[in-house]
Amino acid sequence: MAKLKVGLVGSGQLSFPGDKTAQFRRSCGEMQEFARELGFDLFIYGDIVITEEDGEAAVRACEGEGVDFLLLQCVSYSSGMLAPVFGRAKVMGLGLWAIPEGADDGVVPFNSFCSINMFSGIIGHYLEDDRVRFKWFYGNRGDAFFDRRLEVTVRALGSIKKMKSSKIALIGGVAPGFNDLYFDERKILKMYGGVKINRLHEFSEIKDRALAYRPSEVEPVARSMASCASCVNPKAAPLMETNARIYRALKDFVAEYGYDAVAVSCWPAFQQQFGFSVCSVLAQLNEEGTVAACEGDLVSALSMLNLKYLADDATMLMDLIAFDEDDQTVLMWHCGPAAKQFCSGEGYSLDLNYSGAPHEHGMSDPNGLGVTRDMVFAGMPVTVARLDAALENMLLVSGEFISREKRSLRGSRGWMDNLKMNLEKVSVRDFVNTIMVNRFPHHFPIAPGEWSDEIAEVCSWLGLGWVKKSPYADHMQNGSCGK
Repeated sequence: MAKLKVGLVGSGQLSFPGDKTAQFRRSCGEMQEFARELGFDLFIYGDIVITEEDGEAAVRACEGEGVDFLLLQCVSYSSGMLAPVFGRAKVMGLGLWAIPEGADDGVVPFNSFCSINMFSGIIGHYLEDDRVRFKWFYGNRGDAFFDRRLEVTVRALGSIKKMKSSKIALIGGVAPGFNDLYFDERKILKMYGGVKINRLHEFSEIKDRALAYRPSEVEPVARSMASCASCVNPKAAPLMETNARIYRALKDFVAEYGYDAVAVSCWPAFQQQFGFSVCSVLAQLNEEGTVAACEGDLVSALSMLNLKYLADDATMLMDLIAFDEDDQTVLMWHCGPAAKQFCSGEGYSLDLNYSGAPHEHGMSDPNGLGVTRDMVFAGMPVTVARLDAALENMLLVSGEFISREKRSLRGSRGWMDNLKMNLEKVSVRDFVNTIMVNRFPHHFPIAPGEWSDEIAEVCSWLGLGWVKKSPYADHMQNGSCGK
């Protein structure tokens, strides 16, 4: 996929005595360093913009170069007539950059911050109906209000650009009864202009592929899958060929259509036709880089893909099934679809589908269906982010999977502590209450690492809100969705 392209433009006025040429030259060099480190393409407009006509020429050049993020540095105080010119540029995002004065007394050299202050006011009021979104920056490389702010923006806009060129498929529809997972694709298409969604693929397309492979085409795949596990439950072993067939079918399907993410209706069709659960198949796809959500949850697939682009790592989809106020932890769990990137050093075993029994090594439900990954997550920071059912707000949560031993239920799972919601610490009680009273869908996409700032910025560029914390109370609460 194409890299994010940043355009750098400098503006000023002749009346301020600071060495604008030297400062802009310095900034160009620093941005070239950032481009190499953060992996974005850079276009530098060489002339300092002074007049409205100069600004129009610079914007045309940036648009012609396919700039995604236009970073306007007010090298000195600049004409207010430039604000509408740059505010209306046809780009994904606008940045307003001020530099330090470099002097404590005497004549003002640049008056740079005042200029971006004025530009922000013009954009906010004079261009109010244009609803222009921008981000401010201050300083040079190494300064507190520049390096990290730029990194967050590059990651956030880079992920949005990738989303806009992604292809996502729903296979077999939303799982029956999971009505909280229904979605309005028109909102997604508006949010990520250019994203392609196909919700018309049928289960039979995967079934027919899976049954068509010769044994010689799937047996090596089954052996490879078994070899990656710490052990294979004897009752799951007979299902490994079916596991390999469905994995191969989904992998070839994704390759043929060029999908970046799929939402698979993992039941009841697979159980009825194959006597089989596809948990470990989805785990394998996720760890190999194809986002795969279960139960036909396309909104979670979309949210997982955004997390993948930010983290450049595998993601997974979990349920929240338990919480413990004693140590302020929540148990994130699913039948067994987690990628190996989340697994503790003990590795994962391939087992039958969950029985709901307390975890004991080798314990299996004789009526269970395979194949699932039984694993405990390694201690690590993680981020949870999913759009709500209305596709208007983002649930933004971060925390850490604990590394200490704590009993849990069979499947792919981990206890998570140090919870933050919307970048602020939140108690387990308030978090669980927020989920419930806001009627949030029961799925939680998770990526390794702390990406709260980046997700928050994605929301800002896309005009999304956050699911707001609803503090616990004993009386009935209706949350943001109630009347």
